[in-house]
Amino acid sequence: MKHLYSIVVLFLTQITFGQNPYFNTIDKSQGLLTNSVYDIFEDKDNFMWFATDKGLCQFNGYTFQYFSQDGMTSKAGSCIKQDAFGRIWYENFDGYLYYVEKNQLKKLNQNKSIGYFKYGIIQNQLYIINKNTVDVYDLKTLSLIKEIELNTEDNKYIFFSDNTTYVFENQLIVIHNDRIQQKIDLPKDFSENFNSILVEKTKDGLLIGSKFSNYCYLFSNNQFIRKELNLENTIVQNLSWCNNKNWLCTTTGIIEMDCVLGTKRNFFDGTNISYIYKTKNNNYWISTLTEGLFYIENFDTQLISSKESLTSLCFKNEQLIVGTKNDKILALEKNQFKTIFTGKDNHQMGQVFHDKLSNQLYFTSSKFGVLNSELKLTKELPIAVKSVCAVDHKYIAFAASSSSGLIKTNENSKSDWDLVYKAFIELKNLNYNNIIINAKGKSTAFDSINKTIYFATNNGLFYIGQNGLLSELKYKNTSLNITKLSYEKGIIYACNGDLNVYQINKNIISEINFPTIIQKENVEKTIIKDRLLFIITNKYIFEFDLRTKKLKQIIHINSNIEVSDIILKNNNYYISTNRGLILKKQEVYNRSNPTFVIKDIKVNDKIIDKLKLNDLSYNENNIHIDYRFLSPTPFEEHELLYRINESQWQKADILNPEIVLNSLNHGSYTIEFVLNSDFKNTTKIHFTINRPFWLQFPFIFGFSAILLVLIYWLYRINIKKIEKRNQLVLDKINLEKNVNKSKLKAIKSQMNPHFFYNALNTLQSFILSNEKRLAIDYLSKFSNLTRTILEMTEKDFISISEEVKTLQLYLDIEKGRFDEDFSYEIQVGKNIDQESIKIPTMLLQPYVENAVKHGLLHKQGDKKVIILFETQNNELLISIDDNGIGRQKSNELNQIKNKNHQSFATEALQNRIDLLNEYNHKNISLKIIDKQNQQNQPTGTLVEIIIPINII
Repeated sequence: MKHLYSIVVLFLTQITFGQNPYFNTIDKSQGLLTNSVYDIFEDKDNFMWFATDKGLCQFNGYTFQYFSQDGMTSKAGSCIKQDAFGRIWYENFDGYLYYVEKNQLKKLNQNKSIGYFKYGIIQNQLYIINKNTVDVYDLKTLSLIKEIELNTEDNKYIFFSDNTTYVFENQLIVIHNDRIQQKIDLPKDFSENFNSILVEKTKDGLLIGSKFSNYCYLFSNNQFIRKELNLENTIVQNLSWCNNKNWLCTTTGIIEMDCVLGTKRNFFDGTNISYIYKTKNNNYWISTLTEGLFYIENFDTQLISSKESLTSLCFKNEQLIVGTKNDKILALEKNQFKTIFTGKDNHQMGQVFHDKLSNQLYFTSSKFGVLNSELKLTKELPIAVKSVCAVDHKYIAFAASSSSGLIKTNENSKSDWDLVYKAFIELKNLNYNNIIINAKGKSTAFDSINKTIYFATNNGLFYIGQNGLLSELKYKNTSLNITKLSYEKGIIYACNGDLNVYQINKNIISEINFPTIIQKENVEKTIIKDRLLFIITNKYIFEFDLRTKKLKQIIHINSNIEVSDIILKNNNYYISTNRGLILKKQEVYNRSNPTFVIKDIKVNDKIIDKLKLNDLSYNENNIHIDYRFLSPTPFEEHELLYRINESQWQKADILNPEIVLNSLNHGSYTIEFVLNSDFKNTTKIHFTINRPFWLQFPFIFGFSAILLVLIYWLYRINIKKIEKRNQLVLDKINLEKNVNKSKLKAIKSQMNPHFFYNALNTLQSFILSNEKRLAIDYLSKFSNLTRTILEMTEKDFISISEEVKTLQLYLDIEKGRFDEDFSYEIQVGKNIDQESIKIPTMLLQPYVENAVKHGLLHKQGDKKVIILFETQNNELLISIDDNGIGRQKSNELNQIKNKNHQSFATEALQNRIDLLNEYNHKNISLKIIDKQNQQNQPTGTLVEIIIPINII
């Protein structure tokens, strides 16, 4: 009891007001849907969860994913927890519980709510306050397993801690393992003053407060100890146990309470705070009801707010001096800024510099000014100085907009630089000279070991020693455009606007490689102080030691922070910004490692077990890799690279965590992932896509064998085709030869000596009988026939008109051998175009000759031949009809005359018809009919020849 009393006394007497820690704000401008946040939670996978008035959301360091469900009575809620099965729970302010499972928000099937009372999760059981009971659910099945009877009508609050439940009714009821263990009387004023109870654990018990009460109770060892809070004009909205301390979240800020030491600190005065949460990486999140979320890396990094936008920094002994953008110089005293000088031109302070030798303070603004040891303005020079540095007790070097040179600060002493000063023209009554004119000075530095002053100008880098000779220092015979100079232990460091960094040692220049891990396009500013190069990017401040070439990250900065200057002193960084001064201890910056995990691997849009990845079929070649990327620090820049089969590294998308590889060829694949160029630690995925069966050896061997057989078979077929084609060509040649030969035979049969002999005898008989006219007419017909037959030797086909003319000539000549009893008729159908329809040459004449010589010559009485041309069914029908003795009788007579006789013309014509059919692929048909009377006696011969009209 005595110990608790001493705690209360300490708590009441030791109250300190701490400066706000440096923090980043995450609000609607960064993707948060609302600036009203009620609760914070970090799950086992390090994802942050926030309960907002727009519902529950998950944050991966870059984007917010909101979860909602149709029919919710309210989206706003609080009390986020995670169960052993990985589900995230939260309760809306109407008292209904929801949980996120498989990336979906689901509602618990529970009894009707009696209002918002925080639920509890103890081991694998869920506890919910209901009317006169505490409902207990099995978290595995989400089914109601039992009800603990409890008078909830008088229930003011319920608190779950480990395996113990504390119920605040008219008494404090302690329930352990679902059984009431104790009932403890409450303090006398508890029921009257603690209507809106808030409970949180402490190191040794419970802290019990009320929203509207100005005191609280510590409950420890079954005793209630009253503690005054001394709060004014505020409401306590929540309690939190964080960093082994209790925190009061109020409408006007947040209070850190150490119940052991009895101290408290106030932060974020005037901000409506709802909760504070410490992460596994020892960072802090604070939720507000009006300004979104605050992210704090640690409470040791402070932000001293200032109404002025701060620029340059320097130390005057141990006191920090700060320039501002509105022509002021401030001094930091007890974490507060005090104005020590105000200019008249509202011009930005370019540089503030303390000269230890003279104990004077120099500043550059619209003019160059000097403040003495008492911080009184003693001198102003009308030059726009950009940079100054001390040379000795008498001179300082300066670089100004139009010139660079030396300023005399002490009239009564001597200096090794007096000759140099006098070597250049001194401006009267102003105590400075111009060593370099007509050049824009940007920076100056003094090498105290080698006694050399350096001036960086727009025309190059110049140096001057105590000999008074001004020279330009070039690098690779090229002028240097340097913007910033710094000196440290005999070495000058220089940097230009293109982020080229140089080291100058006794006027020997060497280039320092800029850190490759930093992308130059992200660099907004560089600051050189001594041997340290501070690199300010759009999200970080890095420190690069120009001697050791070591790079480290100092701090993560918010997007609305503009850094002007940095000083490292006494193991602390002092960073001037547009929002104030950031104070950070010089410590190894443990950059929080992001979480990168391969979540799923899909093959053809189906999730597949990793063990099966080495046996994918050829058509399982669409690979979809889903990974999870989480940054513990909000919006921190991380670089995720991947490559396939040791190809070039490519950037992977952090905001869209997936890689899609479609239509991959067969083979083995290795996909590697690396974070922030840490190539010693890579995440690898191996998979193999098998060859298709047609590319495997058995198939290739069998297919090759079949292909060879097929090629040989095709070769043999092709050879046979060639042989057949050659044979056809040869047959065609032979056929043409035989066709021509048959035609010659037909002509020969027409022009045989016997025909000439008979014709000449007939002509002779006309001459002897002095029938000149008949002789001349007969001779004319004979000569015309001979000429016509000779002309036909040049033709394969002749028209019907030509054939009729030839037959008429032939029959007229033959008619001369007969008496008046021989006659003939040639009839051509009216629908026959005699000029266009053509027939083979010498086709009909041999049959007409056979009819005359063998059928009619030996016949007694009238002899007649009828030749008929007509068409039917697109065919030409030619009939040769005689009334002779018939073929049988004629053959008998010929056998008597000549036993070896053969009808040469008939045989030749038949062969010729066959050859024509074969040669022209046509079908000329021949039919010979022996005519007989009723007594079966021959009455003549009928020859029918059918020729397709389109034979040509």
